[in-house]
Amino acid sequence: MRVGLLLILLSSLTGLLAQHQDITFTAELSKERMLKNSTVEYNLTLRNAQGEQLTPPDFKDFEVLQGPNRSIGTTIINGVATSQMTLSWMLQPKRTGTLSVGSASVRAAGRTYRSNSQRVEVLELDDDGVTAAPENFLRVEVSTDRAYVGQQIILNLNLYASVNPISRNMVREPDLDGFFARPRRRFDASPVNVMENGREYQRRTLASLALFPIKSGRLTIDPYRMVIGAVRLRTNSSFTRRYTEQIPVNSDTVYIEVQELPQPRPADFSGGVGTYTASVQIDRDRMTTDDALKMVLQITGQGDVQRLEAPTPVDEANWNIYDPQVIQEEFMDSPSGMFGRKAFQYQLVPKRGGTYTVAPALTYFNTDSQRYVSLVPETFEVVVAGGSGQKTYQVDTLTATEEALMLLPAPPLTDRVRVERDLGSQPAYWALILLPLLLSGGLIGYTRYRQQRDARDPAIALRERAGKVAAARLKEARVHLQQVAPRPFYDAVEGALLRYLRDRFSLQVADLSRKNIQQVLAGAGADSALTERYDQLLARCEMALYAGQDSAAELGETYAAAVDLITETERQLRA
Repeated sequence: MRVGLLLILLSSLTGLLAQHQDITFTAELSKERMLKNSTVEYNLTLRNAQGEQLTPPDFKDFEVLQGPNRSIGTTIINGVATSQMTLSWMLQPKRTGTLSVGSASVRAAGRTYRSNSQRVEVLELDDDGVTAAPENFLRVEVSTDRAYVGQQIILNLNLYASVNPISRNMVREPDLDGFFARPRRRFDASPVNVMENGREYQRRTLASLALFPIKSGRLTIDPYRMVIGAVRLRTNSSFTRRYTEQIPVNSDTVYIEVQELPQPRPADFSGGVGTYTASVQIDRDRMTTDDALKMVLQITGQGDVQRLEAPTPVDEANWNIYDPQVIQEEFMDSPSGMFGRKAFQYQLVPKRGGTYTVAPALTYFNTDSQRYVSLVPETFEVVVAGGSGQKTYQVDTLTATEEALMLLPAPPLTDRVRVERDLGSQPAYWALILLPLLLSGGLIGYTRYRQQRDARDPAIALRERAGKVAAARLKEARVHLQQVAPRPFYDAVEGALLRYLRDRFSLQVADLSRKNIQQVLAGAGADSALTERYDQLLARCEMALYAGQDSAAELGETYAAAVDLITETERQLRA
């Protein structure tokens, strides 16, 4: 009984809430421009109400091929339910020109609602143009075809199809030699109806990349090659059969003119190209010469943050600057392009007391204004007092030159200093006697350890060292493997392989193309099978990142192949 009363109460409350929600009645055409022989879908949508006495518009300029078809749905966002009912018609225009569909009306919640009117431009069919225009094609569209080295270029791979493809299979992708490429995920992949050369197409973005040129000159983007599947009908004298036709489509070759950055470059140029913002934090504004000032400089912007080098944040005449650490380096996708974020952490030690102005600056090349810009995010005043000589900080690597160490002359002996005549009673005497014996024993022990280590199988020792190198390089990929995250996993594997090769052979980023990698490995003495395995694994990563072939079932196999590849490289080139 109580359950029944509760259900009645909830039903009444839901109806009451629905009465206070916004009721809308809207119309929409699926196209803004079309050909006379084409069709367009017309939709009427009533939200948050139940309608009656519907009066559809007068379709006087159209043939009604189908409809009305009705669909009902409910969506819940943040606990708020929205219901909608949609009626749709399939129309074909009777003539060319700008055709109008008038308003419709419906009775809901005690009042009459009218929809908006719609217009569509109908063009005459150009038989000659349609014959010349391809039925389906791929097109590479770039944000600019003229850029500077390091400038971000957005590449969209768009499929223009006059059929409804039921399958897509990427056959060949360009090598993108001369570019550093990052795949984008946040792009609009919804289909859009467009007109091209007198033919209607449905355009869909299949992939999007952020390209950063790494060298100047005329760079080439070779064609993409793909096969799409379309349903066709084959009619014989007695029956009609459906089948899938495989249709090859290719993009054209695209050229990008890339120029070097203007000369002369500022002395404090950081290497950044794009548009950036920066923020800085320090851990104190009062300290002594025994302390280290910790500073974090974070840089964010549309550009390749891997190119950014740590700027000098203070005057080296007044500060010892220790080697900064990169505590963050990541790429972030957005609908407008790829953003990067990089953070440097500094330890700065004052050489003497005083009051110092700390104003770290980032100098980069701004692609919007096409000039070098010096960005000073914030200025600090730091008061430094003299210390006691006891350091309160620790560092691993010192890149600044410390003050020169000077030996002071020993003071003269006073009458109160007594020279000990009995050497045997002094600890220093016995230390000097026993030190050679201890050193000899240590040398003998170390020699025996070396002999035992060298007596091992060299192949085993070499493989152990190589395995450690591979595990360290692929640490990030292993995390994504355990999380079963295909896209980040393949991104990490590709990055690990390229960073390993760059460090192993002292390569520049511009040299990390697949073709050049094969030449470098062969020149270093690697056999042809190893170079081919590198090419295959990098190709697999590219297909996963750029062509959507990122099956989670192959993650374990790919990780094992990457580990074995680095291990075998270490074995072959250090044997």
